Amino acid sequence: MRCLLFFPRNKNTKPQSSTGLTLIELLVVVLILAILAGIMLTSHEDVSEQARYDITKFEMVELRKALLQFRRDSNEFPCRIYRSGDYVADITVMSNMDFTSLPLTPTVADYHSWCKNEFSGQIESGLSMLFKFPYDDLDVAFIPLLWNPDTNRGWNGPYLHNQDITDTWGNHFLLLDPELTYGPSYRCKKTLTDDYDVTGNLYSCLTPNDTGWDASTYTKYANIVRLVSTGENGVYDGVNISNPCQPNQDDLVLCLLR
Repeated sequence: MRCLLFFPRNKNTKPQSSTGLTLIELLVVVLILAILAGIMLTSHEDVSEQARYDITKFEMVELRKALLQFRRDSNEFPCRIYRSGDYVADITVMSNMDFTSLPLTPTVADYHSWCKNEFSGQIESGLSMLFKFPYDDLDVAFIPLLWNPDTNRGWNGPYLHNQDITDTWGNHFLLLDPELTYGPSYRCKKTLTDDYDVTGNLYSCLTPNDTGWDASTYTKYANIVRLVSTGENGVYDGVNISNPCQPNQDDLVLCLLR
């Protein structure tokens, strides 16, 4: 970075004897150079940090495109598709996916954590379905789940070229609430603790025009499937209760259907 400093010209035209710089003048010059160096370093750090955010936002937009195409082809998002019952991944037949991070006797919550990439050292997650078909594509039992040009349905990936789906801080992206894909006019029923009510492994979500609608209990957002980058601190800061599509602290959040 070039810095131009203006010094006023001495109006006395008489020749001046060269006396050099005094110690104080040298200290002033050193101080000025130190200040300029600090400004340049701070500016560079600010630009680099902003660049991280900008690149991560761009990557999230590209991931969103891939996820929406996956949904158009398969009718669901990863972690909702290829599940049974309470959206539990059928790990006994998903031979192409790595489930080594799961406990020996996983619970439903463990399956959900795997989908969201919440285990330490986890190799794959629900987002890995963007890159590879989770089943054995040579097994006749699962061939109907592959792309069918006649019906325009089925897995038709890979949907992204780069399998390293991490943000610019090296953290894995999170895919949250992939089952909440209702229309914008829907709201879901809440529990007494203000959580989502799930009865019989299903959400209860209605519009104001549906029978059984109650504005005091149907208050939860129904279309908040979202991508999250945990930002510089690498920690998911939790859902923003007032608006799940807005981040808490340094997270970056992108709702896929808004």
